Amino acid sequence: MNEAIKNRYDFVFLFDVKDGNPNGDPDQVNLPRVDAEDQ
Repeated sequence: MNEAIKNRYDFVFLFDVKDGNPNGDPDQVNLPRVDAEDQ
């Protein structure tokens, strides 16, 4: 178990979104998410 890692692979995935709503709910036509307990 003390053997060093022989092969290491690192990945980075960068993406860009145009006109995106980070708080949008995809199930509700991208409307803002609403917590029912806070209403």
